[in-house]
Amino acid sequence: MNQHNPMEQYFGVFAESKTYMNLLYLLLAFPLGLAYFVLLITGFATGIPLIIIWVGLLILVLVFAISWALTAFERWLAMALLREQIPPMTRPIPAETSFWGRLKDYLANPVTWKGVLFLFLKFPIGLFTFIVTITGLSVSLSFILAPLLYRIGNIRIWYWRVDTMAEAAGLAVIGILILPAILHLFNWIAYWLGRFARSMLGIHSAPAAASISEVSPPTAYSADIQQSDT
Repeated sequence: MNQHNPMEQYFGVFAESKTYMNLLYLLLAFPLGLAYFVLLITGFATGIPLIIIWVGLLILVLVFAISWALTAFERWLAMALLREQIPPMTRPIPAETSFWGRLKDYLANPVTWKGVLFLFLKFPIGLFTFIVTITGLSVSLSFILAPLLYRIGNIRIWYWRVDTMAEAAGLAVIGILILPAILHLFNWIAYWLGRFARSMLGIHSAPAAASISEVSPPTAYSADIQQSDT
C-alpha cells in the first residue's frame, strides 16, 4: 500500500488482514471477559470465607491455577490476533528448584497478580469494545444496505425518514465513506489493547518473545508512538 496516498491509505484498511483479526479480538473480548469475571468472582467469594476450614485454601489454589492458565491464553490471543510481541510470563527456573521455591517464585512473579487484574479488567474493556464495534458496524452497514432496506423497513435518522431510492442511495454512499473510518477506529483501539496486554502479561526484564507474524502494528497508529518513545 502506498502510505503517501491518503485515499489509498484510508480505503486500504479493507485489504489488511490485520483489520479483521483486530475486529475478531474486539468481539471476543466481551464474552471472554464476562466468563472470566463470573469465574473469578465466584471463586474468590467462595474461597476466601472458607479459608478458616482449609477448604477455602484449596479453592483459592484452584482459582489461581485457572487464572494462570487463562492469563497464558490471553497472552497467546494477543500475540496471535494483535501480532503483539509479549515477553515470557516467567523467568527460567533451575530444574532442581524445590516445590516451595517454585511456589515462592510464583507468588513473587508480578505477572501472577497483573494477570488476575487483567482478567478482571477484561469484562469492562470487553463491554466497551462490544458496544463500540456493534454500534459502528450496525450504523455503517445499515447505511450501506439502505437501498435494499428502505422499502421493507422504517429507516429513520432522528427526524428524517428515508422513503425514496435517491435518499437511500445517498445514505449508502455515506455508509461506504464512513466504514473505513470506523475500521481505522477499531484498529486504533486494538493497537492500544495490544500495548496494554504487553504491559500486563509478560515480565519486561525478560527478552521479548518472537511474534507469531512479522506484520508490524498499523503504521498510522504506531509511528507517532515510536517517535515519542525515542
